[in-house]
Amino acid sequence: MPNFALGLSSLRANQFALNVVANNIANAGTEGYHRRNVHFQQLRANEYGEFRIGTGVSINYIERVRDQVTEASLTNVISDLSNVDQLLQVERQVEVTLLSGNNSINSELDQFFGEVSRLTSSPDEPAQRTAVIETGQRLAGVIRTAATQLDQLRNAVQFQIQEEITALNQDMATLNEINIEIRSFTARRADPNTELDQRDALLNRIAESVGITRNDHVGGELNLMIGNASIQQANHASEFHLSETETGELVVLLDDSDRATDLGSGRLAALLEVYNSTIPKYQEKLDTIAGELIRNVDQVHATGIGTAGSFQSLLGSRVVDQSDIPLDDAGPVFPIASGELTISIVQPDGKRRTEIITIDPTVDSLDDVAARLSAIPNLRAEVEAEYSQLRIFAEAGYKFDFTGNVQTEPDLTAFSGTSVPTFAGQYTGPVNETLSFEIEGTGDVGISDDLFLNVYSESGTLKQQINIGQGYEAGTPLDIGDGIEIQLSRGTVADGDAFSSRVTANPDETGILAALGLNSFFQGVNATTIDVSNEVQSNSARLAMGKTGDPADTNNLFNVIDLEQYKGMPGNLTFTQYINEINVEIGFEINTNVSLSTSLSSLKLRLEQDRDSYSGVDLNEEIVYLQQFQKSYEAATRVIQAADQILDDLFSILR
Repeated sequence: MPNFALGLSSLRANQFALNVVANNIANAGTEGYHRRNVHFQQLRANEYGEFRIGTGVSINYIERVRDQVTEASLTNVISDLSNVDQLLQVERQVEVTLLSGNNSINSELDQFFGEVSRLTSSPDEPAQRTAVIETGQRLAGVIRTAATQLDQLRNAVQFQIQEEITALNQDMATLNEINIEIRSFTARRADPNTELDQRDALLNRIAESVGITRNDHVGGELNLMIGNASIQQANHASEFHLSETETGELVVLLDDSDRATDLGSGRLAALLEVYNSTIPKYQEKLDTIAGELIRNVDQVHATGIGTAGSFQSLLGSRVVDQSDIPLDDAGPVFPIASGELTISIVQPDGKRRTEIITIDPTVDSLDDVAARLSAIPNLRAEVEAEYSQLRIFAEAGYKFDFTGNVQTEPDLTAFSGTSVPTFAGQYTGPVNETLSFEIEGTGDVGISDDLFLNVYSESGTLKQQINIGQGYEAGTPLDIGDGIEIQLSRGTVADGDAFSSRVTANPDETGILAALGLNSFFQGVNATTIDVSNEVQSNSARLAMGKTGDPADTNNLFNVIDLEQYKGMPGNLTFTQYINEINVEIGFEINTNVSLSTSLSSLKLRLEQDRDSYSGVDLNEEIVYLQQFQKSYEAATRVIQAADQILDDLFSILR
C-alpha cells in the first residue's frame, strides 16, 4: 500500500520552509531581524523484513542565524561611541561658552588693559576714566555670562541624566518582560526567536546609555552586567536611582544598593562624567581667572587714590565667616599673609604721617585688626556685626589712605636743632625700609661750614652724605634717591642729631585690603559675582589712578598695566597664557574625541556590515531557497497524486 504520510510529511515540511523563507523576505528591512534557517530531519524508518524504508521528513528546528562574538563586539562599540559622542557634545558647548569670538574673555581682557594704558596718556579726561570703567564692566560681564552658561549647562546635564535614567528603567522593565516570554517559550519547547531579536535590539539601545557585558546561553538564558553591576533576571526588573553625594556629585545606584554603580561607558556614564568632573573643572578654572583678576587688580587699586583724594570712611565689600577667630580660620575669600599694613593719615593741614600695624592671620582675628586700627590716633575701625565687614573712619578733618606715601615730617623727638626736615616725593625703591638720618657738624643750615646730613639704609649702610651747610639754600629739596626728596628749613642743627623715616614700596604686605574689599575696583569674589564696584561705577573720581590725588598722577595705573604680564596664575602663567591654556586644553579634548568618534563609527559600521552579511537577509539567496522548497513542495504533491492513482487502480481491479 502506498504511504500517503510519507508524501504528506514532505508537503508539510516544505510548506513550513516556504513560510520561513517568506518571513525572511518580509523582514529583509526590519532592524535587528536575524535570518532564519530551517533544519530538516528524517523520520524513523519502518522495517519491512530485511529492508528499512524511511517514513518521511519533519522540521528539526529553526535556526536563528547569529554570530555571538560579532554582536557582542558591536554592543560594546555602540556603548563606547555613544559615550564619546555625548562627551563631545558637551565639550563643544563648553568651548563655545569660553570662546565667544570678539566677546571672549581674552579679547575683553586685552581691551581692559588697553584702556588703562590709554588713560595714562590722558588722565585728566573723565571720558577716558569712564572708558576704563566700562571695559571693566564688559570684562566682568563676559566672565559672569560664561559662568552662568556653564551653570545652566550643568543644570541641563542634570536634567538629561534624570531623563536618561527614566528611559533606562523603562527599557529594563521591557527587557525583564521579554526575558519572561523567552523562558516561557523555551519551557514549552517553542522557539523564542522573535523575542530574542527584540532582546538584541533592546540591549543595543540600552548599550547607548550604559556599558553592557552580556553572555548568552543556549536556550535563551542571558547573563548581563551593566558596568560593574550584575543584573538579576528575575520576576522584577532591576531599577536605577539617582543620588547626590555629600560633595555634590551625582551617582547612580542599583535597586536597594547604597554603593555607586560604575556604568563603564555609554551616554549616561558620559553625562555623569561631565556633570561631576568636566564642567566643574572649567568652572573652577573660570573662578580662578576671576578670583586672581579681582585679587590682583584690587590689591593695586587699594593702594592708590583717585582724584577724589583720600578717604573719610571706607566699608569693606567682602566678609569673613566670623570676626572673632583667626583670619586663617575665618574663611577670607583671598589668602592673607603675615606682614605689615601701612596706613597714611592726612591731617587737616595736609601733612601726612605714616602708621603701621602688623597682622598675623594665624593668630589675629578681624576684631583684632579693627582694634589695632582704632589704636591709631585720629582713626577708628569697627566690624559690622551682621556681615563681619570692616569699616574704617577718620576723625573730622582727617583722612586716610593706603598709598604708603612718605611721611611729611619725621619724628623729631631726638632732634635738638631748630631746623625742621620735611619729605616729599614718591618712593620707587624695591622694599619697605626705615631710612635713618644723622647730622654731622653743628651750626646753621645753609650757613655753617662742614655741615652734612648722612643718610643710612635700614641695615646701617651709608647711602650718601649731603651738604646742608654753606652752599645749600635752606628749604631747597635734596634728592636722597628712589624718588624721595628732603628739605631742611632755616635753623640750627647739632652734631649727632638724628631722625628716621619709613619709606614704603608695598603698603600692604598681607593682602588684607583685597581680601576685605577696601577701596577695591571690583566687587564680588568669583566668576559668578564679579563686577566693577558700585562706588567706582557711580564716581569715576574714585578710580585710583595714582598715589597723590593729582589728576596728572598715573603711577598706580602703571602698576595695573604691569598685571597684564604678571605670572601669578597656576603654572606661572599670565592671565592671557592661562586663558589660552584653557582653550588649548578644551580644544585638545575635543580633537581627541573627534578622532575617537571617527574610529569608533568606522568600527561600528564594519561590525554592522559583518553582522548583516552573516545574519541579514540576502534576497537573492532567499529566492533560491524559495525555488528549492517550492520544487520540493511540488514534488511532494506529485508523490501524493501518484499514491492516489495507485489506490484508484487497485480499487478498480478489486471491483
